[in-house]
Amino acid sequence: MKNLYLLLFLLFVGCATKQQQKMGQIAELEKVVSTGVSEADCDKCSASDYAESEPDTAFIFSNGSELLLCGYSELKDGRKIYSEFVLSECGKDSIVDFWSAVEEYEILFEQDTLHLQKLELLALDNNREFVKKKWLTESLYYENGELKRTKKLNPEVKYSQRQTDQSLQEYESTHWKTQIEASEEYTEAKMELANRLLIAAVSGSEKAELYFKEFYSKFKPDGAYAEWYHEMADMLEFAKK
Repeated sequence: MKNLYLLLFLLFVGCATKQQQKMGQIAELEKVVSTGVSEADCDKCSASDYAESEPDTAFIFSNGSELLLCGYSELKDGRKIYSEFVLSECGKDSIVDFWSAVEEYEILFEQDTLHLQKLELLALDNNREFVKKKWLTESLYYENGELKRTKKLNPEVKYSQRQTDQSLQEYESTHWKTQIEASEEYTEAKMELANRLLIAAVSGSEKAELYFKEFYSKFKPDGAYAEWYHEMADMLEFAKK
């Protein structure tokens, strides 16, 4: 099993590394066109404190509107992954939004809609172990000239009843230690269990949701692990909406 401590370390200090890499980076603007052409000549993102104004990609919609992406991207296993970026609407003084350095996205532009597909470590492989999978998709599109945004959970983030039952039994049979008194191996196993309970809860198990909420007081995660748990808690709240 991959070392979760290393993964978390890379996740939370990655921002500094990305900033250093961007210092020597000159972006080549890629234009992605749905249909039609841009109505304006935009070559800079709106001013912000979050990213340089030099765009990586311009997404041109059928009504001539244009969204510029400014920020950081890299190739991972042949896939272009974005993090620490902003979207800027051509002709507007302020950015649409900012996506942080601890988030990772694949971006798809089709049928006149920009899809931001957020990637997360999820216990979704055949043995309920960690794999990087799409968690949700945020879609941006124009309706009557106005930019609209929606978010939708990936329907594939789901356990079978057997997988849910396995996760519940694992929790019920745990001999609990707090993180401060636990080994790294134990800590990794428990954070994976928390993720399994999250997915079981998303799949409709009320007991898994209860166990997930109890997890924090039983294991008492600290530092980056506590931040990760709270992120998973936010993910669960989103899934319940």
